Amino acid sequence: MRRAAAPAGLPAPRSSSKWRARKDDRRSQILDAAFQEFSANGFEATHLDDVARRAGVAKGTIYLYFRDKEQLFRAMVQTYLVPVIEGFRASAASYAGSAENLARQLIAHQYAYLVNNPRTRAILRMLIAESHRFPQLSEIWYREAFQRSRRAMRSVLARRMASGELRRSKVCDYPMMLGAPGMLAVVWKLMFGDRHPLDLDAWREAHLDLILHGLLGRPAKRPGSSH
Repeated sequence: MRRAAAPAGLPAPRSSSKWRARKDDRRSQILDAAFQEFSANGFEATHLDDVARRAGVAKGTIYLYFRDKEQLFRAMVQTYLVPVIEGFRASAASYAGSAENLARQLIAHQYAYLVNNPRTRAILRMLIAESHRFPQLSEIWYREAFQRSRRAMRSVLARRMASGELRRSKVCDYPMMLGAPGMLAVVWKLMFGDRHPLDLDAWREAHLDLILHGLLGRPAKRPGSSH
């Protein structure tokens, strides 16, 4: 049966799926523009007029999606940074292999999606630079990312220590120490860029060796090594 035409003078009914897709595209467009503005100017100096101009929308359009600049920043962190942490958390929680292979997997994830990702590095730079003036920004990071990953890593470490695979260690109380060398690599890249580059492959292997030597009581096996 053919759908009846819309009465004269009224708009034809729009496809809800197409409308949602356009809405999602517009939201992504605004978030990308916000990221560019926040990265270039910092939180305080970024104005929604500039975000709108870069996104190619009217300023009022931003308010259809975000209440204010802080909510826009929060959405940016949730969109670009939280999935990285969630991927890390989910991998740690579900992995059933050996502790050494788990450590390799988690470190590979950290370096691929955090250390070597310019967008996530830029967001971390903003959080570090702006949080003393706008503590609510670091609270976004603390609630949305840090607490989730800390709970997941504590659970994983406690389970592996209870099984005897890992030696008992105070690291279980401070699991963020496991990712500290990766975060130092981020800070190094933010400070020095290409002027004083790190050999990230060697750094990553040293990171792995530090973790496994501390938790397993032996150095990590090199890939392809029989010892």
